[in-house]
Amino acid sequence: MAGNWWPVARQGELVGYLTEEEYVRLLDDTMPIRAEPGDVIFFKGAPSTSLVFVVEGELEVFEESKGRIHVLGTVTAGSVVGEVGFLDGRPRTRHVRAKTACDLRKITRDAFLALLTDAPALFAKVTIALSELLAARYRTMVEEMEPVRALAASLRHAGDETPRTSMQAVEILKKLAPGAGSDDPEL
Repeated sequence: MAGNWWPVARQGELVGYLTEEEYVRLLDDTMPIRAEPGDVIFFKGAPSTSLVFVVEGELEVFEESKGRIHVLGTVTAGSVVGEVGFLDGRPRTRHVRAKTACDLRKITRDAFLALLTDAPALFAKVTIALSELLAARYRTMVEEMEPVRALAASLRHAGDETPRTSMQAVEILKKLAPGAGSDDPEL
């Protein structure tokens, strides 16, 4: 974690600032979940009412397109998933499934909000950690999207407004994402 709000006491995106007592308290407010490889934890578009901590195991974030599954990333022990919908209450943004056998802990929005009055320091620490997590993920996304922004800018020739052809754009995409065109007949 980048900030120095509290001393870092343990590993984990959301629990690094927590004392042992606070960590146990947070776990008391969560529900244990056991997931086997392939079990879907979240479906894209489903209601978002909880946040999931990965205690052990590994999750995959994925998309389905034209009958194919595309793994977008992994979530390992110590990480959390579902933070966006947990905070804004809007539907899930991605599918998530267990890659390996997993021990997970789920906290609902209501249980989390109850900490505001029951354990305000714990609530504050987790809120700060969530803010830092979202900021870090946002910065990573901005960095990863830079080639796409550059591509969009390059689709216009210097000095005029004539767009490049779609074939030129596809060639630029292939250079930006090595291997992206090798499996996909549409590229």
